[in-house]
Amino acid sequence: MFQTISPKDWDLTEPDHAGKEKVKEMLGISYDEIQTRSKNAVYEFLDRLYNKEEGALHHYYRADNKFISEMDSGNFLMAINYLVMYDRYQDDTMLEKAANCFKWAYENWTETHPMFTWQGGVKDGFKQNELYVKYTGDAFWACLALYKRTKDEDYLFYLKQFHNFMKQARKAGFKYKYDTNTYQWSDTGFCWRGFGFPVTAYLEWYELTKDEIYLEHAIAWGEHGLTLQAEDGGFYLIDGEFWNSDLVAPELRGLVFLYEVTKQEKFLVAAKKFADWLIEYQREDGAWPIGIDTDGDVCAPNVGPGDMPNIGISFIRLHQNTGEQKYLDSAIKTVKYGLEMQAIEGARYPYYLEDPHVKWGFWSWEPLNDYSLSGDQSVHHIRGMLFLADYIGSLK
Repeated sequence: MFQTISPKDWDLTEPDHAGKEKVKEMLGISYDEIQTRSKNAVYEFLDRLYNKEEGALHHYYRADNKFISEMDSGNFLMAINYLVMYDRYQDDTMLEKAANCFKWAYENWTETHPMFTWQGGVKDGFKQNELYVKYTGDAFWACLALYKRTKDEDYLFYLKQFHNFMKQARKAGFKYKYDTNTYQWSDTGFCWRGFGFPVTAYLEWYELTKDEIYLEHAIAWGEHGLTLQAEDGGFYLIDGEFWNSDLVAPELRGLVFLYEVTKQEKFLVAAKKFADWLIEYQREDGAWPIGIDTDGDVCAPNVGPGDMPNIGISFIRLHQNTGEQKYLDSAIKTVKYGLEMQAIEGARYPYYLEDPHVKWGFWSWEPLNDYSLSGDQSVHHIRGMLFLADYIGSLK
């Protein structure tokens, strides 16, 4: 149960009446409203960004100037929005659109030339000569999810390519970025040391295939991750100097998953230490700033709202394993914050709601910065809302 697309991946089901009452009590919102808000985020907001001719999603919409952005590798991650709805409602059009988004991103943003040993790496949107483990992790997740749901063997070929890139990164000494201009691996500069991406992807692949080699890769990346944890419990995964809220959820989940599969306490100890660090810095409204340095100073004060419920999902898994209430409390705060970031009446920023490209979406930044709303935000919000609601509803 390592995939984290929708609650059914964790064997969580829609709660009974008593469970739904517990959801309303703990979240201050009914279970049915949570379902409606998550569904509308996809069917009413996200789907307006779907380009039928290309079979892909535009990355974001700016409400202030009505600008629709380009399409990019974000389609790997944004495709998961559709998979959440497919799992929930068995709507085949959602599965088809998820597959289209994946294929478009694969064909346009993945290095696939058969001559290149670095094939399978996913390109950066700003510098397309740079291939990232983090972005390849998004592609890996989407591919695994599509294979699990379709059993289409074409996805096995793509998975082998993503694995090849991750394997090369490991052989290079656990590096996270490859430059096709210099043929050099690196893990410094504008680089994301997101070890949780390969850990979780490999564990998902191990679960699907039972092939021990993928478990070995997951453990190796996890062991490497342990060396990156600071004494204070934080993971400063940008140059060893900066914590970033986008490099939290997969890392925390990955450590908990590794504890579950290996029963090695060191992984759970590291996860709890990191979670306790997170709780120390969590704001009262449930959010974290996007960047904190090793001195504990906020160096990037804006919030990336979608990161919050994604982190919340990881707290849920930690609560499952420890029973410690503080982890569930923190998860609840993240989702409550996320609900405030949805563009609807009564939320924190009810702006431009007369624009159908805005309503039901989630703001990309707080403060709003460029008034953008994107599918890579909604994917975390809807998952966080649904995972938490179904989890709370399952508690006895």
